[in-house]
Amino acid sequence: MPLPVPNLDDRRFDDLVAEAKARLAGHLPELTQIAPGDPVHAFIDLFAWLTETIIYRANLIPERQRKVFLNLLQIPIRPAVPASGFVCIDASPNSLTLPEYLPAGTQLRAGKITLSTFNEVQPTCLNLGVLVKELLTPEDLEAMGMTLQDLHEQYGLRSGEMPKPFRARQFAMNQETLSMGNTLDQSFYLACIAPKALAEQLGALRASLSGLRFNIGIAPADALQEDDFIVDGESTLYPRHLVWEMISEGPDGTTRFLPLEVIRDSSMGGRKNGVVTLRLPANPDLFNDFSNADPMFNGTNSFPPAPEDDEQAERVAFWLRLRSPDEPDLKLSYLGVNAVDIIALGQRSDLLIGTGTGLPEQVLQLPDTNIDSNSLELQVEENGTWVTWQGLDFTAGQGEDARVYRLDAASGLVYFGDGLDSGLRPAKGARIRAASYRCGGGLAGNLASGQIKEIVDGSARLRVRHEWPLSGGRDAESLAQAENRIPQYLTHRNRAVTATDFQALSLNNPVNPVARAEVKEGFLPGATLAAAQRDVPGAISLFVLPPTEVAINNWPRPTRGLLKDVFNYLIDRCIVGTELYVLSPQFVPMAVSILVTVRDPATERDTLNAVADAVTQYLSPLAPGGSQGQGWPLAGSVRTNELMTQAARIPGVLSVNAISIFAQTPDEDGKPKWRRLTANESLTLEDFQLPELSAIYVGASGSGNDGSPGSLSGHGSGANHLKPPVPQGIRDNDADNNSGQHEIAIPVVPDVC
Repeated sequence: MPLPVPNLDDRRFDDLVAEAKARLAGHLPELTQIAPGDPVHAFIDLFAWLTETIIYRANLIPERQRKVFLNLLQIPIRPAVPASGFVCIDASPNSLTLPEYLPAGTQLRAGKITLSTFNEVQPTCLNLGVLVKELLTPEDLEAMGMTLQDLHEQYGLRSGEMPKPFRARQFAMNQETLSMGNTLDQSFYLACIAPKALAEQLGALRASLSGLRFNIGIAPADALQEDDFIVDGESTLYPRHLVWEMISEGPDGTTRFLPLEVIRDSSMGGRKNGVVTLRLPANPDLFNDFSNADPMFNGTNSFPPAPEDDEQAERVAFWLRLRSPDEPDLKLSYLGVNAVDIIALGQRSDLLIGTGTGLPEQVLQLPDTNIDSNSLELQVEENGTWVTWQGLDFTAGQGEDARVYRLDAASGLVYFGDGLDSGLRPAKGARIRAASYRCGGGLAGNLASGQIKEIVDGSARLRVRHEWPLSGGRDAESLAQAENRIPQYLTHRNRAVTATDFQALSLNNPVNPVARAEVKEGFLPGATLAAAQRDVPGAISLFVLPPTEVAINNWPRPTRGLLKDVFNYLIDRCIVGTELYVLSPQFVPMAVSILVTVRDPATERDTLNAVADAVTQYLSPLAPGGSQGQGWPLAGSVRTNELMTQAARIPGVLSVNAISIFAQTPDEDGKPKWRRLTANESLTLEDFQLPELSAIYVGASGSGNDGSPGSLSGHGSGANHLKPPVPQGIRDNDADNNSGQHEIAIPVVPDVC
């Protein structure tokens, strides 16, 4: 527990007034009988108030000493952080001639806020359409009045060829999340579309675009700030691997996917808001639009899907494909062409800020506050030439000849040395200038989309398109906020030492969200599950789960990208000798069948749905699942009496008549097969296993269903409720029966009157 902090003087105003009156009675007894309101009483109150103020300050550590204490702990006050993001710079839609590259350092303006670009961009006249091939289930086909057999006959497929139906979906930018989930090939298809004015000059436009450095802005679904990943001065935010390809038509009419050179990627693979710079092929003959007169063949096999607008489909200059091997179900919030990185900082150059006095510890004020310390180039005149000095956080011990200074970025104050042991003093009369620096930052730079509208001294042919907001701006830290960080900093200094540290750092990591983290000390995974070892000194295994809304067929399984992100985030925070593993629990498929008697037949469906939801949530590995409400525990056996209790708690249930648990066991050929557990048998799990509810049937007694996994249904009773996904083992067996069949991507085009 913290040590109690004593008051140097605990007297208050009333105490001081009483003491003054007592002293007055001893020294001037003739004044003690004066009536209230006499000026003597006003003097007493005044001096009591002044004394109380002095006592209050005496009980506080002076601000200077607090700053010194922070410096000794090497916990500097955080300066203002500028917002960052990107804007798109478009060329005129009426000209084939591309403008010059817009250089880094170009100034933009949003009201009173000045912003700067920090890489270059080649403006083009192209627009972007993002499409995917969305998979269609048999239920979707049925709703559209079609079957797989209809598609088989419609496209004239041969024996052994199975249609794989999909429909082209074009995302509405800024209105929905771009997701590769539930797609045919886990890919985004990017249609780079020419303006209407150049519809008849696509050949000339493609020639001007060949060999170009092409910028694409990316905003992830969960934008991250790189400042949150700095450990010991180095970033621990690891890039995601993205594959960029141009889709081209081969000589035989098939599609080819040509890998593109990634020149620069400030988004770190779509981890944070940034820009990817690609090198387009130098041969314009590789650019194709893939427009097809018959819409039923758009997107067949590996061809790209067609845009929804037929006119846009005819104006596609070229197609790109984006994939993510690390995260096949990648989600993004925004994609845009002609993007350039910007930061909410203004640029200053060649400012004379003062002259040297020759005195120790000289202090000069820059014209601005909230300085980007990394951008400041400070120069001092020596023998008629400008010499650049080095900025340091601490100048103590640098020696008398070191050309160093210290900058207070928040206030813009520059501190020079004393000429003894903290750096050289600028000579008397020597001019001092700021050759360049950037300034700004703070919450004011978090601009909503549409607020950046002009380029300072920019060409009239260029148009600023600000479609994604800037983020990450933060005001400078106050002294009180810095003091509040001391206990947390001294507790573990962002290091993973104990099991609690590993769990807390995993749950609070800003790279990839984690909903649950379980630490197994001494657990060492092997090449097989049987080879796993326990009680191994130094081994730490962390089982993590992502956040999700738990439901049948939507169990929180961690992706490979999540495991990699958490590992990379923790490995730099581990002490020497720790052998870290970030793992996914093994999920054991199971199914549940329950027969109940309901109180009111009129609300039977709602009651059965409530029972199914209660059992599903109770088996959930995330809170509020399990008996403790923290998620189903690792190695926690599943027993029928626990599930029966959950079902019986539903208000509309009169009684629970029967309950069965089904588990998968290998048959003679080693293939998984569903087996009903006996009444006294429970589903036993290892310390690295969790149950996965593959299906659930909840019925009213007398519905006529035996409750076997092949007939499991959920959210209803009898034959009237919806059929859930078939358990994984049965799906595998069905897949074996269709071996030897070749799946062909088939677009489904609904009839439109």
